[in-house]
Parts: sequence; C-alpha cells; structure tokens
Amino acid sequence: MFLQKKFLRLIIFALIIVPLLVFGITKAVGLFMNSSETNNAQSAGYALAADANSIAAQNQVLKIYGFRIEEKDNSTYISVKTSRDFNYKIFSLTQPSNRLVIDFERAEWKFGSPNGGLIAGKGLIKQIRYALKSEQQSRIVLDLQKPVKVTSQQFNNEIGGRFLTIKLDNSDFKTFASQQPKQLPKSTQIITPVSSKSGKGKYTIVIDAGHGGHDPGALGITNGVFEKNVTLSSALLLRDILRRDSRFNVIMTRSSDVFLPLEKRIIIARDLRADLFISLHADSAGGAKAQGATVYTLSEEGGDRSRRLLNRDNWTVVPPNRTNDNTVTEILRDLTQRDTKNQSAVFAENILLNIKDAGPLTSSSHRRAGFFVLLSPTVPAVLLEMGFITDPDDEARLTNSDFRNKQMSGVAKAIKEYFDSKDLKK
Repeated sequence: MFLQKKFLRLIIFALIIVPLLVFGITKAVGLFMNSSETNNAQSAGYALAADANSIAAQNQVLKIYGFRIEEKDNSTYISVKTSRDFNYKIFSLTQPSNRLVIDFERAEWKFGSPNGGLIAGKGLIKQIRYALKSEQQSRIVLDLQKPVKVTSQQFNNEIGGRFLTIKLDNSDFKTFASQQPKQLPKSTQIITPVSSKSGKGKYTIVIDAGHGGHDPGALGITNGVFEKNVTLSSALLLRDILRRDSRFNVIMTRSSDVFLPLEKRIIIARDLRADLFISLHADSAGGAKAQGATVYTLSEEGGDRSRRLLNRDNWTVVPPNRTNDNTVTEILRDLTQRDTKNQSAVFAENILLNIKDAGPLTSSSHRRAGFFVLLSPTVPAVLLEMGFITDPDDEARLTNSDFRNKQMSGVAKAIKEYFDSKDLKK
C-alpha cells in the first residue's frame, strides 16, 4: 500500500511538474528568441535610420563656412570648410586672365555677404571670388598669379570641421590651358553687343542701387528715410522699364536690402562684359541748401587711379601684346579708357536732357569724379545723384512714386537712345 501511494505521488508530480517545466523552458526560449529578433530588428532599424540620416544630410542645403590658404614647399593649398561632401567640377580659364573655377550645387555662404564676395589670396592665388552662379549652382573663382596645376584634391576631417583641400603647384601655360572645358559655362561666355535686328545677342546693362544692408547711405530729414531704400526703389523700377525692350539684358548688382562691396559692383559689370553701367544714389549736403540731380562720369584723377588698379591686373583691357612692350600696352589701355570716358560723357549728357522735366538739376549737373564704381576702363559708366535727400523738396520727390516714374522713365529713354545710336552705326 505504501509503495502504491508513493508511485501515485510520483505520477501526480510528473503530470503537474513536467508540463510546468516544459512550458517554462519553452517560454524562456521564446522570450530569448523574441529578444534576439527584437534586437536584430532594432539593429536593422538603426541601420536604416543611419542610411536615412545620410540621405537627409545629402538633401540638406550645402553650407560653406570659409576659406583657408596655406603655402608649403612652393605649393599653395586652398581649403574650403563645408558642412558635408559634395560633387563639383573644377576647370581652368585663360581669358581675360588665368583663373581656376569650381562649380558645384547651390550653397549658403555662412561668412561675409550671403550673396558672395571677394577675399585676398596668397601664394599662387591672387584672390578668391565666390557667388551664386544660378538658382541651382554656386561658383568659386581663384584668380591666379600664374598658371597652375591641381596635384591633389580631397575631402578630409580636421579639427573644426570638414574640408575640401586642393593642392596647387606651378605649371606651364599649355598644361594649364588644356584644363579648359570645350564649351565655357554660360556665365563666363563673352556677351557681344549686337543690333536687336540681328537677334544674335543683347546689350547688357548693369544697374547698381547704391549702399544697402548695414550701409544705409545718406539719411533723409524725415525719420526712417534712407538712401539705400530710395536707390533700390528707383533701380527696380528702371529694371522693369528696360526689360520691356527685347534688346536689353538687365542685371542688378543688388535687388534686395543687402550690402555689396564697391569692388564687387564693378566686378559684376566686368565679368558680364557689360555694355553700360549706371549707379543710382541720393545726394546729401549737410546743413547747406542744395537740391537737384547731378550726373558724374570718371575724372582724369579717377583715370589715373584706374590705371593703378590695372597695373595690379584687377582689370584686363587688352590681351598681352606678343612683343611684351609695356609702352604699347599702356597706349592701348589709354586709348580704350579714353573711348570709354567719351561714351560715358555722351550718355551722361543724354540722361540730363531726358530727366530735366522730371525735377530740378544742379547748376553744374555734369561733373567728373573718381568714384570707385566709375573705374572700370572698358564699361561706359555714370553715377546719377537723383536729388538731395537732405532737402525737404527733393526728399519729397525721391519718395514719391510719380516723380520716381518720371525720372526713371527719362533715364530709360536716355539708355534706349544711347543704344539706338549704336544700332544706326552698324
């Protein structure tokens, strides 16, 4: 009987405990397997997230934080600090001067002016220019001291960020020229002014609205009236009027309230091979009584200043002559600048004839000065002081839309007549 009871207990124990053990082991294995699968899924999720982050990073707007130039063992290194890697195209241009160009996707310039600017160079690099090339592309231009070759280029991490570093070494002109693209990018092609009747091209007119951004220009007698706003309003109106004429390709140095260095304004005209440059300003006279518009063209002193800049190769008027005779080059430069000054003077007189009915002119309404924006030796240029912002009557006119329309219509008429005369000579 005792053995029977003991055997019965063992059977009952087996029937109860063994299933519990099996269930526990199965549950434990299931939990382990689930945990492993979960970990694997999470790992895969993190990998996908990392891939997504990588894709998102590529989709983020590219940011450029600055440039660094270093010299070492006769080589010059240019480093571009960037937010991430990017695709780019690098090529050389030889006319009007030796340049290395880097084109890439649209970027935000997180230093200096958001619209681009100019930085002094070192070593083989004379200066660095940077700007938006179009709505989709940005461009960096390295103005060079002499022909170079790119001996290395790579992205690398350094203390402080990610850099694209390009190594430049001395080269000969033939090797440098061989790096040119077969067809120049549109922004660097020479625009040849031709008659509207031929349909082969347009006259390029650059309109410069004086001052801007942190530079308000002259202050009006009324609180909140700034020269930078007056010039921009007139410039935008003049642009709109001129664009109705199919002969004209109209470019603004600025179309919003931004600061633009003086040298950048004339570099725009130079690089576009502009046919005409007009800078709009509003005059000031302190406590003196003065009113009326004035047109300025380049003075003899300004011409001397321009020649000094030419000697630093900031402008190239003519290709270097094959004889390397500096005397001949200087004569050619003088002739080119003299012709440019004559054309500027003709245009200035025509402006005065066409705006005199819009408002008063100063007693000596055509003056000559050495303003920086007038220095380009190849582009006919004028600076129009539209009136005195410090005079109550002139200020009222300058801020009045009817006056603005009359004055800018007069300027537009002068521009059209200037190019009409050129068309007739062809």
